[in-house]
Formats: sequence, structure tokens, C-alpha cells
Amino acid sequence: MTIAFAHATGFCGAVWRPVVDALTPGFAAVTWDFPNHGSGPRVPLPLNWWVFGEWARKQVADLAHPIVGVGHSMGGAALVMAELLSPNTFSALVLIEPMIFPPPYRRTEGDLSRGVRKRKRAFDSRQAARENFASKPPFDTWHPEALDGYIDCGLIDGEAGVILACTPEAESDIYQGATAHGAWGRAGEINVPTLIMAGSDSDVFPADYARSVANQFGRAGSEIVARADHFLPMEHPEVIARRIDRISRGLATPANEPAEPSPSIEDPGPAEPEPALP
Repeated sequence: MTIAFAHATGFCGAVWRPVVDALTPGFAAVTWDFPNHGSGPRVPLPLNWWVFGEWARKQVADLAHPIVGVGHSMGGAALVMAELLSPNTFSALVLIEPMIFPPPYRRTEGDLSRGVRKRKRAFDSRQAARENFASKPPFDTWHPEALDGYIDCGLIDGEAGVILACTPEAESDIYQGATAHGAWGRAGEINVPTLIMAGSDSDVFPADYARSVANQFGRAGSEIVARADHFLPMEHPEVIARRIDRISRGLATPANEPAEPSPSIEDPGPAEPEPALP
């Protein structure tokens, strides 16, 4: 059983560390960095989102089956596109607030794409970057290991210190293209068990929209996680790991047809104090 993790815009594969650590032992976990992120290749702008789908398809092409794809935001959309490009690549999909939108399919300039171009891109050191990120949203609510992962792979060495691996220009371009890829109109072609997850406090992916997205797929349900926002995997990695474990156990039982995920609500439980960041 292989679990393939696809990260969101601006991040990198190592942000999945606490989810991977919380999985039941025995699963093979695979992460990667998308183009213009982390150690991924640099590609020219503007970028077509299907580049991410093809990249995801290539990353999992030689992995042992069954494969459960777990994608967050942009990564969720990329896994959908990978499955459309090569049907039955995945045995199940867990899509956490995937960036899939109804028509019209066109690039859109909005507050987010404009705002990220002003993002601070250079820091004197990784420690300086950590102090900057840890004190402000969204990073201030992340599991410490997720933040460690971002510091490790979301920054690259620059001429004086470190710089963002995903440049503000590249991040802005990705947001502009989020509404143009058209995967919404083809989601019905996907016939593997699919779970759409969202945070109850998300300002990106309301519960009603999560259910609407699930309805586009052939075999999908939705789950709203209490007291979580768009950054659910980095805030509540144990919730994501439990859901992956449950779905994967079903796939690993040959005598049973994998059950389609049913709508549910999961409360991550009382917040526990996090270790102080160094």
C-alpha cells in the first residue's frame, strides 16, 4: 500500500511530515515538490495547471499499487488531473479542499494573486525565516513538524541568506490559473472512492461547496472537520492520518469491495499545547 501526498501552492512535500509520522506503520509514503516549488524544476510563467497534473502522474507512475492519493488544495486538483490523464492510477483519493471550480474556465486576477506578490521573499537565515513565519497566520497554528518541513524545503539558499523556493510571482500566477483548468467538468469521469475534506472554519472552502465538489465525482463523499481551516493537514495531521488509515484498510481487504466514503463530521478533539518553537 502506497500513500502519495501532493502539497498546496507555495509549500513543498516536507510539510506532510506529521501526517506521515501519524500513519499506521507499514504504509509506504511518497511526497514530492511540484514545479516552481522546493526542489522542483523551474518552469516559465504563465503556467497551465495541467503541468501539475502531469507532474503528479509521473511521480506515482512506478509506485506499488494500490495507491491512495492525498492532496491538499492545488495538490488535490493535481491528483484529480493525474487520474484523468491516466485512469486507475489511484485506488482511492483523499482531497483536502481541492482547488476545483465550476465554469467559466478562465484565468482570474484577484485579491489573493495580487497580495502574494508583496510577500517577503528573502531572509537572513532559516532561523530568521522561522521566527517570521511562526508568529503569523497561517503558520502560527501549524504542527511544529509541518513548519520544520516548510523551513527545510520551502526555502532555498540565496546570495545572502535564504529565499522563497516558490517566488511571489510564481505563486501569484498559480492563483490566477486556479479557475482555468476545467477539472470540475471532468470530475464525473473519476470512478475511484473519493473523499472531499474541508475545515469547518475555512474561508476558502465552505461546507456547502465541499458537498458540491463531492457531487461532481462518480463515487465521493464529503467530511467537514470541526475547528479547522484551509490548512487542515498542517493543523490536525492526526485527523488526516486516521482517515487515510481507515480508507487504506478497506483497500487492503481483498474480500471486500472498498466502501464509498460517506459524509461525516469529525472533531479533532481538544487542542493540545504545542512544543515551543526553537
